[in-house]
Amino acid sequence: MKKTLLISAMVVGLAACNSTQTVEQAEKFAPCTFPDAPTAEAPAWICDVMPKDLAAGAMGYAKKSAAGMSVMRKVAVNDARVQLAAQFQTDVNNMFKQAIESNVSTTTELGQVENVMETFENVTKNVVTRSLSNSKLIVSQVSPAGGLYVLVGMDKEAYQANVNQVVESASKEASLWNQFNSEKAAEDLNNALNSLKTM
Repeated sequence: MKKTLLISAMVVGLAACNSTQTVEQAEKFAPCTFPDAPTAEAPAWICDVMPKDLAAGAMGYAKKSAAGMSVMRKVAVNDARVQLAAQFQTDVNNMFKQAIESNVSTTTELGQVENVMETFENVTKNVVTRSLSNSKLIVSQVSPAGGLYVLVGMDKEAYQANVNQVVESASKEASLWNQFNSEKAAEDLNNALNSLKTM
């Protein structure tokens, strides 16, 4: 009897949970607040909701400092650029992985493809470490607690220019091509690289 009552209560509880929220309500974002001032409402980009006209963006933060706003801005922008570079590096490596999987023939040895992936990831890391060009400060916001939040991003043009820069460096990387000993495989790799330029 107790088991039946418990199961009935659970079913009613689950039914109540399911009926209290529509799909539209479930899709809405929770209100955004400042991490350093959780009771104050913040712009959506502080909660990683990126503006649609940016191809990539990252939020940076600097706590309130006696050194002043110019130092805080440098700290926050640098924080955002580090995060943007890491995001860009991951994005480009994933794009290359997809491109190589769809372009490189299955007759190529798996070990060769893995070596090429590793080499490409190193090339991407080197290019990103040297320079991620044309990222810029989009907007900044001081929180009620005095911390500075900034959004640094790239539009689609700047993003693609950076992808092309990685592809150019990868194309010049001899070890990327030397992994393959057949003309067909080298052609497949070339197709994979070129497909990234048009994304």
